[in-house]
Amino acid sequence: MEVEKKIVLRSPCREGKKLLVLDIDYTLFDHRSIAENPLELVRPYLHEFLTAAYAEYDIIIWSATSMKCVELKMGQLGVLDNPHYKITAMLDHMAMITVQSDRYGVFVCKPLGLIWAHFPEFYSPKNTIMFDDLLRNFVMNPQNGLAIRPFKKAHANRSSDQELMKLTQYLLAIADLDDLSVLDHKNWESQ
Repeated sequence: MEVEKKIVLRSPCREGKKLLVLDIDYTLFDHRSIAENPLELVRPYLHEFLTAAYAEYDIIIWSATSMKCVELKMGQLGVLDNPHYKITAMLDHMAMITVQSDRYGVFVCKPLGLIWAHFPEFYSPKNTIMFDDLLRNFVMNPQNGLAIRPFKKAHANRSSDQELMKLTQYLLAIADLDDLSVLDHKNWESQ
């Protein structure tokens, strides 16, 4: 099946868990800055964030890069073999689709419907939230997207970036809700 080529399953989906879909570049990792070690470019509190989120959410990584890059980055950052959480699946640019909108013109985006169609017994618009630094990636599913502040200039901003710590609190606060799609994630910091 074509969809199976686009989704790399790493761990079984868990019954009763919500779904957190995460971008990599500028969301979890500063991919443009230079460093001797990739760990210098990881967003602060990444592992604490993923550990806390994993208690309530299955985690899928979806990047606009190749699967080889996804696996390399997540491996180097210690995400793929962390003992405190598991990544359910990973998707890359091959799972993205080209769309056209008045606001953004022609571009590629991440249609969450692909995941929902592949795992209908586990995930739906009601239990899914996606974090990405690009608003256009939510164009197919705006009710499920939360725009995260981009993490850039890691060396200058590492000591002050608290985004993942604050998002951990938000994710845990909404974890018991029946329908995440009714929330206005644009105002997540005031909820």
